[in-house]
Amino acid sequence: MRNIAGGAALRSDARAASTCPGMNRRQTCTSRWGLTPPSLGPRDAFTTTTTRGSAAAASPSPLTARGAAGEPSTSGGGGGGGGSESQLRERRRPRLYPDTPSINWDRYLLLMYRRAHEAGLDEDEEGAGEGEEEEQGAESFSSRLAGSDLNAAYFRRWDDPAVHQPLLQDRVLTTAWRDALSSAPPGALEGRVVLDVGCGLGLLSMLAAKAGAAQVIAVDGSSGAVDAARRIIKANGLDDKITVVHGSIEDLEELPGGVSPGGVDVILSNWMGPGLLGGGMINSLAAAVKRWLRPGGLVLPDRVTLWAAGLEDREALQEAKESWSRVAGLDMSAALAQVIKHPRRDVLTRKSQLLSAPQRLASWDTAQLRPESLLQTDPEAEDEGEDEEEEEDKEAEPYYARCPFKFSSLRDERLFGLVLYWEAMWTFGGALEGEGKSPVRFSTHPLSATTHYQQLMLDFPRTMRLEADDEVAGELVLRPGATDPRDIELRLQVSAAGGQPLTAEYRVSHLSQ
Repeated sequence: MRNIAGGAALRSDARAASTCPGMNRRQTCTSRWGLTPPSLGPRDAFTTTTTRGSAAAASPSPLTARGAAGEPSTSGGGGGGGGSESQLRERRRPRLYPDTPSINWDRYLLLMYRRAHEAGLDEDEEGAGEGEEEEQGAESFSSRLAGSDLNAAYFRRWDDPAVHQPLLQDRVLTTAWRDALSSAPPGALEGRVVLDVGCGLGLLSMLAAKAGAAQVIAVDGSSGAVDAARRIIKANGLDDKITVVHGSIEDLEELPGGVSPGGVDVILSNWMGPGLLGGGMINSLAAAVKRWLRPGGLVLPDRVTLWAAGLEDREALQEAKESWSRVAGLDMSAALAQVIKHPRRDVLTRKSQLLSAPQRLASWDTAQLRPESLLQTDPEAEDEGEDEEEEEDKEAEPYYARCPFKFSSLRDERLFGLVLYWEAMWTFGGALEGEGKSPVRFSTHPLSATTHYQQLMLDFPRTMRLEADDEVAGELVLRPGATDPRDIELRLQVSAAGGQPLTAEYRVSHLSQ
């Protein structure tokens, strides 16, 4: 910072500021330090003038109108020569015109220099400060992005009740739940303590309360869903039986009503997602079963199964190719190689698209779920060295299920891929079958009533030519997503008689549910 104690330095600065092309002194001062003119007093800001005198008299600035001792100058600057003493005093008396002031910019610029010096501002320091602020802002955003919580983002998505609407408006699903709970064997729900994992807007909790449950504890990690559920439950007059808890089931140390670990009789959860495992809620269910379910308790639905069948998908791929080949007059169909890595949710338009009988890939007894046994790892993969190939590394990753399959082609056709669907059953631990009743079933089979889950289409990178009764064999591995474990990654290996084996990888986003 310049030393403003020297008058020569100040004058040179003032002259430099006044000679900047296209810029007056006020602009110079305000642009260099971002300062606005203060409210100056009469002795600093306004010129003195006389009430009489020549019309050509100029209004001197305060620096020239004042003497060395600070007294007003006696020069009248006008005609008329002399006059009485009262007239002379009248001439010398200053008049202020605040409506149209004339600011002394020389004095004002020096004042701003002094204020800038007292504030410790310097052009170089100021520029460095701005750079540091920009850098800190960028670092702040990057750190927030790197430290973002995937779990919090997942639950935040369910704050909007509209996200729950596809499930609530799925009549096939809601009817299955209502029929299952209303037809429960005597004593299965009546007078029981029920835990609803991932309660959403409270539909299953209310159905359980109406079926006779003594106490229902509804848990959800979405604050918006919890707030809406409490309002809905109260509006339906069931708030005396249902308690809604906000939080992740994995993090809860205690449940309301004095329910201790192992004190829950029945666990309800509509945890199923795209391709059955999409969304990763099976992990939350396993944690709830281990901590809160009493020995011999029920988990509903109590049995789920994943199925697959051969798929002819000619029409859908042709439609996709046409839509990608005409984008603003450009051919973008090369993107299809990446498109097919993301299975689409869709429904079959005709029965002939099924090229094989259904093949059961995997099944789970939900009452037996435990976090430590939910994911598996091949024993031989655990002993592999750190420098193995990428293929071997992928084999070492934990997975939900390794599903071998084998089916025969129903006719001569090209095999385009696999269609995945699943089925859930409410057997109440086999009690319904013991009573001679059929368990309630919910299926996303391509030939069943359409649900909001639809089916999952896995298209191959290339088609495989089949003749009737040709055998197709392969394996499908399902594992949690590497980036977001709520996603599902699938690795497929398949071969047909006389053809080259085929390998493909897919990712099912939990956001697609």
